[in-house]
Amino acid sequence: MTKKYLVTVGAFGFLAVVFGFIGDHILKDKLVTENLESFNTGLQYMMYHTLALLALSFGHKMFSKSFLNVVYVLFFVGIVLFSFGLMIQATSEYTALSLGPMSFLIPMGGLSYMAGWIYIIYMGLSFKHTKSHHKHHHSRSSSSKSSISENNS
Repeated sequence: MTKKYLVTVGAFGFLAVVFGFIGDHILKDKLVTENLESFNTGLQYMMYHTLALLALSFGHKMFSKSFLNVVYVLFFVGIVLFSFGLMIQATSEYTALSLGPMSFLIPMGGLSYMAGWIYIIYMGLSFKHTKSHHKHHHSRSSSSKSSISENNS
């Protein structure tokens, strides 16, 4: 697990909680239903993928660094383009922020999310399980096994 992963996961998790607070306590009564739903969709996908990044950050001993980096980049791009894009678009009438002609980036973020999940599936299908990953689970020595059987006699 690297510093980059933890800082990113922490920042995205923190922002998801802050945006959730803003959505529930400030925007709930100000946005039309459609915009509030878009805002919440962006927020939910942000948290889902933040948690996925957190889970993947613990796989650094099982998966290659290049695999983790590809998924990290795809989910990062998805969060920035899709989630932030939806939230910006949903709140544009109350903020100075607007995507305008750049709103085409929102579906690109969705494609980035999908590509990340497809890459995880691909890596799962090509994963080679080795006993070294679970060596500690099978580490009873023959002497401890023989002492158990001697005690049972």
